[in-house]
Amino acid sequence: MSKSCGCNKRIMSNAVRACMANDDSCYDVCVEPQCGTPEYLTVLTPVVYDEIGINVCRSFTLPDGLLSGFPTAAYASAEIIDIAINRSADTVTIAPINSRPNCYEVTLTNLIVTFAVRLYDCCKRLLTTATVAGIVYLPSDTGDEGYDEDTNPSSVTLDLFAPYGVAYTDGGLTTPAINFIGLSTTNNQLVQGLNLMSFAKVLNFDISDNTMTVGLTLIVKTVYFTQYQLPHNGRAIVSKGDLASEEDSVCMNFVSGSLLDRIIKPLEPCNPYDSKESCEACTDPNDCACLTPDD
Repeated sequence: MSKSCGCNKRIMSNAVRACMANDDSCYDVCVEPQCGTPEYLTVLTPVVYDEIGINVCRSFTLPDGLLSGFPTAAYASAEIIDIAINRSADTVTIAPINSRPNCYEVTLTNLIVTFAVRLYDCCKRLLTTATVAGIVYLPSDTGDEGYDEDTNPSSVTLDLFAPYGVAYTDGGLTTPAINFIGLSTTNNQLVQGLNLMSFAKVLNFDISDNTMTVGLTLIVKTVYFTQYQLPHNGRAIVSKGDLASEEDSVCMNFVSGSLLDRIIKPLEPCNPYDSKESCEACTDPNDCACLTPDD
């Protein structure tokens, strides 16, 4: 007869298992959540393992009609909204370095940049914000008008420490990926693996010939999510604005009161026997799940 009954094996976290021995000195968090402030917070945080940055620079012509629509423009600034990383042949490549398994070689080329260009008058008043797209930095074609051997070469190759490897496009192992962190809702997130960040500075704005010279700082980072325990100085206090009114009602009392906040204590997985603590922040000391504003 088989010794297996076919039952599911029940597995409990340390916090859930802590009070199974009927120990009155600790909480059963499944019945009565803890409130208060833990000594340490367990966080899963992105950690930069390695990074390297370079500066590149080029001039380009602004779109037709942009400056003619704002003849009082005197100054300009630029923010990078997106960098399209073309992963087709002869463009960005990512590969492990032979005989050096913890490091990768990243070659950047044909970076297609989209800027948000802001124009200001002589008093630094904003006139407009315009999209300027399709500006190629590190052009693979040395005949490109923006190519310069010293300030905007055809490519750069960067070596980075990446001990846990890199991410891959669509889960396949044929296309290593690099993520651009920009200012669009489609690219404003950090991911695990290789990440590219960039900052722009307008070095010259020539109204007479409708051109701009913009320098870019390109930074490639190796990032992995890692769990840590961190000491802290308590919860952050959010500043609160008030709605001016003399109305006397339940809603007005709430609007004039303190902001709501979560008070259930994050579990401390490394310490399974958390002692009982008072729930001073709660209206009802026996209810650690309350969300009543402080009066």
